[in-house]
Amino acid sequence: MKYSKSRPQSTQLTLVISMASLAFIIALFFQLFVSVKSWGNEIKSQMKIYVYLSDSLQTADLASTITYFKSRPYLGVKELKPDLEFKSKAAIASEFLTSSQEDYKSLLGEENPFKNCLILGIKDEFKNEASFKKIVSEIQARPEVYEVTYPNTFLGSLLGKIQAVGYVGLVLISLLTLLIYLQLANSIRLHIHGNRVLIKTMQLLGSTNGFIQKPYLLNAVLVGFLGGFIGFVLADGAFYYFSTSIPEIKSVFFDQSNQVQLVLVCVGFCTLFSLVASFFSLSKYLKIQHTNLF
Repeated sequence: MKYSKSRPQSTQLTLVISMASLAFIIALFFQLFVSVKSWGNEIKSQMKIYVYLSDSLQTADLASTITYFKSRPYLGVKELKPDLEFKSKAAIASEFLTSSQEDYKSLLGEENPFKNCLILGIKDEFKNEASFKKIVSEIQARPEVYEVTYPNTFLGSLLGKIQAVGYVGLVLISLLTLLIYLQLANSIRLHIHGNRVLIKTMQLLGSTNGFIQKPYLLNAVLVGFLGGFIGFVLADGAFYYFSTSIPEIKSVFFDQSNQVQLVLVCVGFCTLFSLVASFFSLSKYLKIQHTNLF
């Protein structure tokens, strides 16, 4: 079955460009979410509570203190063991000397100013500002504890800002998707109008809607595939340009699994969206009575 060539090539080009724009925006926010997830996991892995113990705590009582913290519900698990590390004041002093090249003995004599420390890994469900404050209050109430430190609260505001950016991206993608759907629907309506006599004649002769829809749907798949692939290539080019300035992001953006996921998201979404949108638009317009097409 051949339809007339009434559809301008510029319309097809416009649809491909629109699909490429949608794929480009999707790729940008997909990479943003991948980066945020990677950085978020890195940040979460470093979110620990440092419990500095009082010098009055006797060595014999240290074991009971460690046992207490191992029993707390907020303590995480690392390699099937409680995520708890004891670091002596001597070890801390040695690390300080290595990192700063300053010896406290030259200022304070033999007295070690540092404190024995317990480093507590926290379960993910407790890694938020409210939970940290509650845990710290509980720990500080214990008599053997000298001081407690934990991650700065700016992390909460940072994650909130990232979430807001995600919502903005979702709104942009939704608006662009709606605009492209309207373009597809209008393009299909114009093409059906140009071939209305042929289409209604075929329907009267017994052609099924599926047979009539086939060339439109194949064209929709082609438009979606081309647009998605072009958008992916443009986005990857932009990521490559930025990675030359910021080499640290190259390992995140150009990881093999990341690239496979990105091309599937761009090409797969655009192709499926174009196919589904065209199908519903065709179903709507093919139901119009032939007397209303003139």
